[in-house]
This record gives sequence, C-alpha cells and structure tokens, in this order.
Amino acid sequence: MIKTMLLKIKLYICILLSLIMGGGFFTGLKDLVRAGDFEMIGTEHMCSFATRFTELAAYPSTDEERVSWMQGMVTGNGENGAVCSGSPYGDTLIYQNINFIMPSNDPRHTPEELPSELEQARRAVIEYDASWDVNGRNATYFYAFHPSHTLRLSSKKHVYRDYIRWTDFETAEVGVRYSDVNGSWERTTFSSREDNVTITRIKQSSLGKKIDMTVSIDDCWAMRGFGSGDEKNMRYKKLVDENADSISLIAHYPEYENSELKYGGYCGMTLVLTVGGKKERVVLPDSNDSENVAAEKNPAIKITDASEVIFITRSDRCFDMGPMAGFAGEESYTLADELFDSVSAVARKYSDDGVFDYDAALAPHAEKQSALFNTVKLDLGGGERRALANEHLIRMQRLSDELLPELVERAYNQGRYAQICCAGETFPRLYGMWTGEWNPSWRGIYTMDANVNLQASGMNTGNIREAGIGYIKFVLRQVPDWEENAEMSYGMTDAIQVPVNTDGDRAMMVEYNRWYPFQYWNAGASWMLRPIYEFRQCYGNTQIEFNGEMLDLERDILLSLLTKQANFWRQLVTPEYFTDVNGAARYEAGKTSLNDGEKYLIIPSYSPENAPLGYDSPITANATMDISAAKDGIAMTIELEKAVGSDGWENRVAELERFVSLLPDYKFDESGALCEWAMSEYRENNKHRHISHLYAAWPAFETQDDDELAKACAQAIEDRNRENEGEDDTASHGWVHKALVAARLKNADSARYSLYKLMADNIYYDSLMTDHYTHGGWGVFCTDTSIGTVGVLDEMLLYSDDGVIEALPAVSPEWKTGSVSGLRARSGAEVEIMWNEQTVTLTVTSDKARTITLSVFGGESVEADFLAGETKTVILNRRG
Repeated sequence: MIKTMLLKIKLYICILLSLIMGGGFFTGLKDLVRAGDFEMIGTEHMCSFATRFTELAAYPSTDEERVSWMQGMVTGNGENGAVCSGSPYGDTLIYQNINFIMPSNDPRHTPEELPSELEQARRAVIEYDASWDVNGRNATYFYAFHPSHTLRLSSKKHVYRDYIRWTDFETAEVGVRYSDVNGSWERTTFSSREDNVTITRIKQSSLGKKIDMTVSIDDCWAMRGFGSGDEKNMRYKKLVDENADSISLIAHYPEYENSELKYGGYCGMTLVLTVGGKKERVVLPDSNDSENVAAEKNPAIKITDASEVIFITRSDRCFDMGPMAGFAGEESYTLADELFDSVSAVARKYSDDGVFDYDAALAPHAEKQSALFNTVKLDLGGGERRALANEHLIRMQRLSDELLPELVERAYNQGRYAQICCAGETFPRLYGMWTGEWNPSWRGIYTMDANVNLQASGMNTGNIREAGIGYIKFVLRQVPDWEENAEMSYGMTDAIQVPVNTDGDRAMMVEYNRWYPFQYWNAGASWMLRPIYEFRQCYGNTQIEFNGEMLDLERDILLSLLTKQANFWRQLVTPEYFTDVNGAARYEAGKTSLNDGEKYLIIPSYSPENAPLGYDSPITANATMDISAAKDGIAMTIELEKAVGSDGWENRVAELERFVSLLPDYKFDESGALCEWAMSEYRENNKHRHISHLYAAWPAFETQDDDELAKACAQAIEDRNRENEGEDDTASHGWVHKALVAARLKNADSARYSLYKLMADNIYYDSLMTDHYTHGGWGVFCTDTSIGTVGVLDEMLLYSDDGVIEALPAVSPEWKTGSVSGLRARSGAEVEIMWNEQTVTLTVTSDKARTITLSVFGGESVEADFLAGETKTVILNRRG
C-alpha cells in the first residue's frame, strides 16, 4: 500500500515537472516509471542515465550531425575505450586508444635559434618594447589525438518505447535498453581493466526474437574534421576475414621523414562471436574514399538469427609497419595479427564449450573498477530528483537559482568515473581519452597551463590512487624533453622547463610565437610537480614502477625533479636584471650581485594567456604566477631535502631559503587585489578567463598563513568576474579554476558562484560529459570541467595540509546536511564527514602515528594523537 502511494506521488511529481519543463506529459511519465530507483536498468550501482539519444549519422551533412558523437556515453580502462551513441537500430561504437596521435610534417625538435633569442627578449622587456615579435616565428605544433575505428550496428527499424541508456560507474558498463514489437532489447559495453579489451554483449529480445544486424566500419572521411589535417595523407584498409570472425581497420600513418611514426600505423580489431545463427562476410557499397586503398573498400559482417552477439575489441599502434609504398599491396599485417591473437585469447579465456561468458569476463574487471570508484561516497541531501534522467536534471538546474544536490552529486560521480576511465599509465587529455573527430580542438593534446592541472586537482584528495600513479608516469616520460627545454630556452644545466603542451609522446619547446610565447612560461615545473608532492602527502612514500625499474617516490622522483626545478629558478635570474629599492625595474650590464633592498627581476616572464592593459605583448617581467610558483617549488624542494636527509642537505636548504628572500615582492592594485604582474610599469587587464596569478591561493598554500594575501586573491577573483563578464568568460575551465581558488580561500559564496555557473549553463551533455564552453556553441568535447569539478567539491568539503584537517571550509549554504566518506587528507589520512546545521562528525583514520589538528571551519578545533592505522571520531560544533 505504502509502496503504491509512493509510486503515485512520484508519477504526479514527474507529470508536473514534465509540464513545467516543456518536455511533454508522456515523456516525463515514462522517464520516472522506468528510471525510478534504477529498477529498469537492473542494477543498484551508482549510475548516470538518460532517456534520449543522438544517433551518429554514417555520412553527416551538417555540423550538428558531426558533433552528435559528444552526446555518447563513454567507457575506458586507461588505454582502450569507446564512445557509445545508444541508438536502438543504428548504434555506433567509436573505439579509442589514449595514445593515438596523428603525425604531421612539423619538426620534432626545438628550433636552433631559440637560445640566441633570450637576450633579445630580455632587452625588449626592460625597454618596454612591445614590438619584438620573436623574429617573426610561426609556431609549429604537436601531433593531434585521433580515434580508432567506428563500428556501426545496423538493424531493421521499428517504433520503439521505454528507451533508457546508462553508465554504470561501478562496472564501467555503458548500456542501452528499449522495447519494440519484438520485445525488450539490451546491449552493454565495458572496457576491461583485467584484459585491456572492450567487450560488447547484445542479447536476443525478451520475447525470444533473434538478432539480425549488419556490422560495418564507418569511412574515416565521414567523421568531423577529416581532411583538415595530416590524416588525409594516411592510408588504410577495412578488413573482414573469410569466416566473418573479425572486422578491423588497419592504417599506415603519413610517411614524414622526420617523424618517429613515419613507418608506424594503428589498428582497431574487433572479434565477432555469436551464439547460434549465422555470420556472413558481405561487401557494402563504397564511397570511393581515396585514403582507403583496399581492393574491397567496404567489407562488413551480416549476422542473422543469433541469440547473442559478442564483440571483443582492442586498438593499438606500432612504429615498425614498414614503408608506406608496400602497404596497399600487403595481404597481412603483423599488428593486425597480434591484435587478433590477443582478442582471441580473451575469447578463449572466458569461453565454456565454445560459448563466451560475458559475466565471467566482467567480474574481475568490475572488482577492480568498483574498488577504484567506491573509495568515495558523496551525499548532499538529494531526494526524489535522483530518479530523474540526466537531461531533466540539467534542465531543472537551468531553471533554478539553487544548486540542485542531485545534479551536483551525479556530476561529481561522473567526474570521478571519467578520471578512473583515463587512469593507469598516463593522464586525461583535453578530451580525456575520447574523440569522435579528426583534428579535435587544440589537437586533443595535454595542456599543462590549466587543463591537466585542473584534472589533477581531485585525484589525490579524491582517493583515486591509480590516477596519481598514471600522472607520475605521464610526467616521467616527459623529463628528457623538459631538460632540453631548459637548456634551449635559457642555456641552463641540470634544470627542467615544462612546455604548455604535449601530445603524450614528446614535450619539446615548439609551440610558441609572438602572441603565445610559451618558451618563456616559467611556472610549469612547479605546477606539474605539486600533484606528485601531494600524492606523497596523501599516501606517503612508496615505490613506483617505471620502464621496468622501481623508483623511490621521495628520493628518485620528487627530490630529483624538484631539485632540477629549483635549479631552473636559480639560473633564470641574474643580478644584471633587478628591481631597485623603489621597485623600479633596472638593467646594469656586468652587475654580479644584488645590493641591500634590491630584488631579482624574473625576465622574461609570461602569464597565460594575458598581457598588461595597453601593452601589446605578453612577453613581460615579474609575472605573479612565476613569483608564487618559484616560492612554492622551492618550499617543496626544502621539505624533500629534509625528508631524504642526504649529505649536505642543511647547506642546500639554507641556500634555497636565501634565494627565496631575493625573489620579487607581490604587488597590489588600488582595489586591494593581487596584481597579475609585480611591476609598477604595467596596468592590470581583468578582461581575461585565466587566473594564473592566483597560484599563491591554489594550487599553493601561501594564503593560509597570510590574511592580507588571501584578501587580495579574493578581491582579484571579484574584479575579474566583474570586468570579464560578457568578454571571454565562456571557457568552463576558467570557472573551475576560480572555484578551486575560492574554495582554498574558504570563501563559500565565491566557490558556490563559480560552481553554479558550471552546473546551470549549457556545459553538460545528456551523458553528463562536458563541453569546453558554457554557451555550448562551439561543440568542443572537454573533460577538464567534468573531472575538475571533482577537485572543486573536494576542496569545498575538506581542507587539509600536513598535520591539519578542516571540515567544510567552503560548503555551499544549500547543503545543510550531508556526508562524504573516503576523501584523503594531505596528512596521510582517510576522512569521513557527516554534518547538519549544528555539528560535524569527523572520522579520521591516520596511516601513521602523528598529531593532527581536527576542526570545522568557523567552529571547534581539537588536537588528536593517532597511532598508525588508528581511527578516531570527533563531534565538533559548527560555531565556535
């Protein structure tokens, strides 16, 4: 009786919401009946779900059709993955490999002229000559991320109903279910952490109707962006073996002489298994694709009368495919054969009497996936709206002035899920690990002056250890190029300089010109090493396997890299360029030491991607980000020197502390805001999305012990929000960045303002993946918003540093009650927080014996002594 009444109440609520939101009576009614309590999905796991889809056209004719892949739901295991559209009768699986990049003819080495330009740059800056144009240089670029093959599943269309698609966060399964005249149909897909393949199962209908479908691969040229880059110079074939056991795409990369991939290529291999029925190799009409060099351009597999269909897919690349001249005439390919063997081995591993057991294949993967995802649980007091599909929550949020806890919870879980999908051996790209286009925006690379950094903001405190390990490996692969960059840009030795971008294979200094002088971006190493430092704070010292060698995190990785980072700052400055006792920038040739009251001038300097107002060059001096990053990087170096304690560490620490005392002082404007450049000669320019100059607040911790600096950073956010409104404030990463800074400043109103901008604007797709722009007008798939939001929520709910744990530093006023469990504190502890309007219950488990200050923001504080592995619970009043 009670259950019936509750169901009726749900139905009435949905009818009302549907009418209010203009979605129609029946749409809202069916959504709630099907989606309520996830009963129709058939799982009690944490999920994201939608009740509509966007089909990817085989040959799209409009840009709207070409970007429709972005509405797809995603799965991934850190290397292989897929984007699934969920169309009932024309589904597509766009397969992915996070390492796939398309070579170009651009050079893979730093320009030889770069070292000779340093003094030209310095003299231009000191003389306020904004006309110096890096000698007219045109930037060259890194390689572009690209997809593997797109598998298309075509079957006879019917009128369908009861449609739902979902992402199961705990199994990484993407599923779709719908009904038609033949009964209820279901298919699910996951990328296995156990076997590094992507597996799809399609079941016969609930009424026993067998599966009839054609399985084909889309033409490469039909995908968005094809022909605008170097992919037009690759060659490929679609292959189906005579027994119709597999369908694949094999491609040879363009043969550019100076590319490490000139003899390389990639392959996407799908093994096709059926239970019963018949498989038949067929040839479909082709589109005369000139890049397709196969004799039969469009082979496919026709399946009839099968009770179950299984796809097992893996994509990989190689560097040794041989010259392109022989590619078209070859009948077999080593890479394709190796992939066929690997997917066949998976099929045998989970088969019993020749029948593949999907559930058996899912089980070991799901155990690993759920262990990663279930470390953290968030409850912001959401209620009945948890039963609403993604698209309805998104629409409701746009109509509400309040932050909807149900949407925030689901977006948080989606962000954690996306990060886990990308975790393992590397880190999320700008596009995470998914793309359905060629030449994606910014080439789908890794951008290390914001996007990578935002995506790292919640990986440690969010207790995704695997993501942290992948991040460390991502950094270590780049170090040889970082060392060369410091040498080429500044003539340094035993130092590192991080470029703004990397394609994952290389990170040399090539992407720079007059307007984007990335060769003089100095703060990168400090920013990129801080997440590794915080990994140590959260998890302690450990051993990291890299290239077959076990490395000690503190000694071999952190101290080694931080020392090179400190060497960069110490070699960057020279007494010849300095600020005098009055703060004026000066140059004295031959000057060998600073006098009392003088400070080093950081020159050249670059604050991404801004320039002083009225000054027509971004090549400047004393960018505030550089000052903060230098202080932060050297502070981390000092802590690692003390921790490792190798011979002479005391003297090295003393030298570093003296150096920090000679760095430039910060500058504040008339509003009290922290200036973006510590130069009296420059004027502030707040019409910009980046807030790199607030590095002192986040990712660093300098504002925690400096109230004046904290107020100056808060004022800087306020000024930028006001002056940049309607300018370039549509980049979602800008709002994520501001929210992180505000949360670290413990400014709940400011953090909530930025979070609301993210939740209530046109950023989220129905899949709950995100766009790069708040207005949604450009169609740029981007994960730094989705994954960065995890860091924002973590920071709003928990502040921590060495020996300090503070609950609810910037909690939104809507969240009057709630809980979060499993967060990691930078004190080597795991934390659970439960709160109401009066008290906070704080449960802490410390990894080691130590004293930790436990508190709630604005309320009570206690000191707690822990033994290693001990758990303590305290109840604190929220008002002191």
